[in-house]
Amino acid sequence: MLKLGRMKEVADEMQKYRIDVMGLQEIRWQGQGRIYKKEYTLLYSGLEYRTGRFGTGFMISSKIRRSLLLFEPINERICKIRIKGKFRNMTFIAVHAPTEDKSELKKEEFYEELENVFNLCKNYDMVTILGDFNAKIGREDEKK
Repeated sequence: MLKLGRMKEVADEMQKYRIDVMGLQEIRWQGQGRIYKKEYTLLYSGLEYRTGRFGTGFMISSKIRRSLLLFEPINERICKIRIKGKFRNMTFIAVHAPTEDKSELKKEEFYEELENVFNLCKNYDMVTILGDFNAKIGREDEKK
């Protein structure tokens, strides 16, 4: 999202495919905030002290903006929104997991925080986790 015009490009794709909620990773913006435009709203959570790394967020359509109950930036790797639904409210959690080369401690801390965020969601909400889990497919390298 650091490149000029990227936000508009993402918003255009959302409109083209009729997407109302999109989870975003690697936003790479500093701090936390909201950007309101006519056709969409960007909600983001990044590093407090530096730009250019990490960051998660959501882009929501103007239709969904009216139903937004909560935006909660947790840290640069996790944030969540809660949206009022007709029969049930919905909670979306956007995540960007640490890569395989990070320490086991960093990975454990991330998944513990994600579990805490999930457990604090309302029991009757429909919860969806969106994100980049940096998963690897295929067999584990036996030479390690």
